[in-house]
Amino acid sequence: MNKETFLDKWLNEKSMYEAWGKFVTSTIIEQLSSKGYDLSSYLKQPAVPRVKEADSLIDKAFYREGKSYTDPYNDIEDKVGIRFVVLLLEHIDEIIHIITSCGDWDHKECRHFERERIKAPLLFTYQSVHYVVRASRDISIDDILITKDTPCEIQVRTLLQHAYAELTHDSIYKAKKRVEPQVHRTVAKSMALIETTDEFFSNVHQILNMGNIEEFNIQKNLDSLYEDIIGIKPMVMQKSGLVVLAEFEDLIDSQLVNTMQTFFKSNSYVLDMIKLKSLTDPLYRQSISLFIGWLIVRRRSRLINDWPLDVNIINEFSCLLGVSLDN
Repeated sequence: MNKETFLDKWLNEKSMYEAWGKFVTSTIIEQLSSKGYDLSSYLKQPAVPRVKEADSLIDKAFYREGKSYTDPYNDIEDKVGIRFVVLLLEHIDEIIHIITSCGDWDHKECRHFERERIKAPLLFTYQSVHYVVRASRDISIDDILITKDTPCEIQVRTLLQHAYAELTHDSIYKAKKRVEPQVHRTVAKSMALIETTDEFFSNVHQILNMGNIEEFNIQKNLDSLYEDIIGIKPMVMQKSGLVVLAEFEDLIDSQLVNTMQTFFKSNSYVLDMIKLKSLTDPLYRQSISLFIGWLIVRRRSRLINDWPLDVNIINEFSCLLGVSLDN
């Protein structure tokens, strides 16, 4: 295939690749959203599919050093690509699971930094996960036909890996002059630090997310209990509510929600007060209000000793329930 034929084919199919990239991106994002992730914080930059410009594609196919394609148009698999940048190493695994379990495409792992570490344990260099996904069948999207086997490259990196890649890609890979050995040495040392820091971040995340709150999924279960017995969907629990759960985490076990449910059946006045206050006070629109009400009646001494927020909150709450918090 000569350059003219290559370019004509690309211009005819560019819109197909754009549609395919958008489809792959939206599929992965929808899966992440369905798992409850806040994408504004989970993804450290917007995941936007990008198609190669014609000049760049021609350069890669016919002129770039070290590239010798027998069938350049079909051999180049990153005509459209997406990059997902996340904070933690375990987030990479979550996106890989989505990529490898979707039936709309066939996947091929092109590189994975963990396997590259095993092959070259003394080498500290560019780290990323690359997959190529190809449409498993003809797919019509917004009146555009995506033909079977149309490829899309997906890159997944941590934020620190991405910072390294951005620096080295622009400063070294695209350098217009000879790069001195000490520069290569310096960026290799930086990757060693990045690899270590990524592991530290993951360890901190695991420590912070190990405990009864997570094990017994108490936040979700309290929300379900609230909707069931108050009759309205609760607001998202705010940080103050999470602070309360953390302070009394040792009281949380597999039976807590059932215990609270039994308690409210015989103490419906607590529910009546929460329903009334929910009309005017955001605290009572959150499921943490059930937990606080239970603490006031059933764990009064513990509540008095360890309450982590402004004491006026529980003073008002207990007054409305007719419970004294005086020692």
